[in-house]
Amino acid sequence: MKIVYITGAGHIGSTILDIVLGNHPNIQGVGEVSKIHRSGWMAGSKRRCACGAPVAECCFWPKVREHWARDTASDDIARYVHLQGLFERHRDAWPRLLSSRRRPSFEFREYQRKTEALYEAIVAVSGKRIVVDSSLTSRRAYALTQNPGIDLSLIHLVRDGRGVIWSLKKPGKKTLTKVYEPAPSWRTTKYWITANLQSAWVLRRVPEQKRLLLRYEDFVTNPAEALGRIGALLGEDLTPVAERLAHKDGIFAGHTVGGSSVRMSKSIQLRADFAWHEQLPEKDRRIFWLLAGWLAQRYGYAQQPLAQPA
Repeated sequence: MKIVYITGAGHIGSTILDIVLGNHPNIQGVGEVSKIHRSGWMAGSKRRCACGAPVAECCFWPKVREHWARDTASDDIARYVHLQGLFERHRDAWPRLLSSRRRPSFEFREYQRKTEALYEAIVAVSGKRIVVDSSLTSRRAYALTQNPGIDLSLIHLVRDGRGVIWSLKKPGKKTLTKVYEPAPSWRTTKYWITANLQSAWVLRRVPEQKRLLLRYEDFVTNPAEALGRIGALLGEDLTPVAERLAHKDGIFAGHTVGGSSVRMSKSIQLRADFAWHEQLPEKDRRIFWLLAGWLAQRYGYAQQPLAQPA
């Protein structure tokens, strides 16, 4: 079972990369699938699938849930959400994960079995042989590196942190469920550093032929080259997808259940977002470079960015 996991900070274009890959006939993109139990299958959840239907009424996810419940001999959603909290969300998740690598606890083994069963259910219902999960969190990625039932390929997606700051400061920035309060640039920078250092550490935990560092800027300006690298990683020819992008043909989100609101569009175009070059205040740029310039340079970013193609 091949799983492609996208890790990194948020607001880096992971949703659109997930969707693009999911337009290949052998690949099922599911977005941030780590959210499906907590905000899709829990009683009273209002999450919508990219197909437009509530998750509970979608033609895809109820079948996945039925398959998952049968394979785990339980439809205890709350139990899995609890396990996710222990190993993906709580502050002490990292100590638990590191300890479980040496001596797996009963709860960790249960979490692993139920996570693997979720991907198996997606493969069974979709009929595709590769699943893309863009949940981003490095803790989930690290747990997947320890699951022998999963053939894991890991993509660490990086975006210039000043673009991330701008994404969170845009006037009226919102998701499908909330309006963002602009975060201070120092806080976003701290998050960007932490998320990328953790993702880089996990990336080194997988074999070289199973990992890829990809910059958002390279993906959106030269998608054919980026998809060629990903195709080599997966052993798949992604040329047809690259050609669709080159011809400006629309791509479709299918049944992604988490990620940016772009997934709810009927037809999606790949568009580069470099608005921060002109619109991000100089104060925010200085704060980012003062705190994170050392790491940004590792990824090939400059203090004064080069002009990007329109």
